[in-house]
Amino acid sequence: MAGIIWVRIKVTTKKNSLRRIIIFGLATLSVAFGQFNANLADGTPQPIPAAVRKNFVKSLILPGWGQYSEGNYKRAAAFALIEAATIYGHFYNLNQEALATTDYENYADLHWSFETWVVTEEITALGTEHCGFIQTHNMDYALIDGVYYPNRDSHYYENVGKYNEFVCGWDDIADSTSTSLGEVLTPHKYAYSLMRRQANDYGKKAKYAVTIIMFNHLISAFEAAIGTDITAYAGKNWHAAILPDSHIDRRGLQIVVTF
Repeated sequence: MAGIIWVRIKVTTKKNSLRRIIIFGLATLSVAFGQFNANLADGTPQPIPAAVRKNFVKSLILPGWGQYSEGNYKRAAAFALIEAATIYGHFYNLNQEALATTDYENYADLHWSFETWVVTEEITALGTEHCGFIQTHNMDYALIDGVYYPNRDSHYYENVGKYNEFVCGWDDIADSTSTSLGEVLTPHKYAYSLMRRQANDYGKKAKYAVTIIMFNHLISAFEAAIGTDITAYAGKNWHAAILPDSHIDRRGLQIVVTF
């Protein structure tokens, strides 16, 4: 008979995600290749072969290591190259994001004035207004000896390029226009928005690289385990295989254990 275990894989890019995925991989390996009730004469379960476990863990730690141990040098090289390329891509995009962030922050400091914006404050029946728009986002600052000291954090730089209530702080407000969606733009605000978008794109690419790295570790580990010539250990009593599922309309893997 054959049993099918459905495995759904979810990879996150949060802190400690590599540790979580290693724990998940080891747990799944135990389910897939663990002790099978192989209907032996004495009822003793069939243990997982040591070589399978070793190659799984090797490739989970360093993609391609398990394949290399089995002499599958081309596959080992492929996983290693993916690892190297994605690690490089991650740090490259992080660096580009940092440079682009510095550029758009400097641009805002040059063309957007907190002092100009703050003096437009009006208290109306509807609430506090700036630039003729109801204020919906705070801008933290301190006023010391008549000098404004705004908190130039990430929210500060997001606000000045995103919301209409901050538009009059731009030095080219006289050239402002409105879009069909009601957003008030100036040439400088528009250029700034493009700069921030580019920085955000670099950040997204850096996160995508981390996701690829995680999948590369997991896929390499499973491939190494299956590629450890498992037929040398299967014998007549059991055989295990991990196959892409093609029988039901869901993404994932099916683990088939034949007894």
